[in-house]
Amino acid sequence: MSEQTIEKSSSGSSAESTHGVPISLKKLTKRYPGTEKAAVDAVDMEIPAGEIVVFVGPSGCGKTTTMRMINRMIAPSDGVVEIDGEDVASLNDTTLRRRIGYVIQQIGLIPHLTIASNVALVPKLLGWDKKRIAKRVDEMLTVVGLDPEQYRDRYPRQLSGGQQQRVGVARALAADPPIMLMDEPFGAVDPITRGRLQEEFRTLQKTLKKTIVFVTHDFDEALKLGDRIAVLREGSQIAQYDTPENILANPADDFVSGFIGEGAALKRLYFEPVSSVPLEPATGAAGDVSVTPEDNLHHALDTMVGKGLDSIPVVDGGRVTGSVSVQSILARVGRSEAGQAR
Repeated sequence: MSEQTIEKSSSGSSAESTHGVPISLKKLTKRYPGTEKAAVDAVDMEIPAGEIVVFVGPSGCGKTTTMRMINRMIAPSDGVVEIDGEDVASLNDTTLRRRIGYVIQQIGLIPHLTIASNVALVPKLLGWDKKRIAKRVDEMLTVVGLDPEQYRDRYPRQLSGGQQQRVGVARALAADPPIMLMDEPFGAVDPITRGRLQEEFRTLQKTLKKTIVFVTHDFDEALKLGDRIAVLREGSQIAQYDTPENILANPADDFVSGFIGEGAALKRLYFEPVSSVPLEPATGAAGDVSVTPEDNLHHALDTMVGKGLDSIPVVDGGRVTGSVSVQSILARVGRSEAGQAR
């Protein structure tokens, strides 16, 4: 899912991608028969167009239930979901399929269908002609970094977990919906693949600008992907809804602080660019490992630790302009922790 493949696909398409639209949750409630407490209790939330909003919280807090009421997979007991000002309850199934893509942890690929047929499921339901469907399948496989010539005729069992997850994303994007719902989409793959998919998905979203509701139990994943994070407690009550930076700097209460866990200063490195620390003299050519001034300090630190390096070259405009070291980043963490303690 690199920028190069995104550009290649976009240039070959005659239509512009549909960008995201706003979602409003108004007193959204779900009560199940025989239970005293509501599974979701009068949630009010405005989800801006084109942003990734992450629902995060402990098991049983109603994250998935809240998300599944957006596309009517679960009927609310009370309250309203509006998509771009329209009540979801008034939309027919076909309109809803056009507007909302859905990706789950288990991926849900149909094993006896080829990859192309899996990606084509929603366009077929919408009555697209075969030529248009074939073109769209190839575009979407290219967008998620899978060569259509190599993968379109394979079956799910012939792909790795990470590749299957990419197909799941391609299928959700096939009808070009303005909204995507993603329920623990990267939870079933190994940590290395998961990290790579997170990075690639964030890069992809910069181009697509979909409105994405993303459910996870992993606060670090929420920090990495979310434009905004909703921290939920039991009963899907919102403990805090804000940008990742503000949640880290100003947790609303002890529950949010406990969910953040230790090392808030270290986590804030996700939001500080390499350019925010003084560069040291260049240690040589860029080689295979380097960072840019726009990369975040957390990425730079992860790269150095993973490669066993003390410093890493910084490349700007194709030229090495200096280097950043583990020591300088850890010094930044120390200053942040000292400032927080005061």
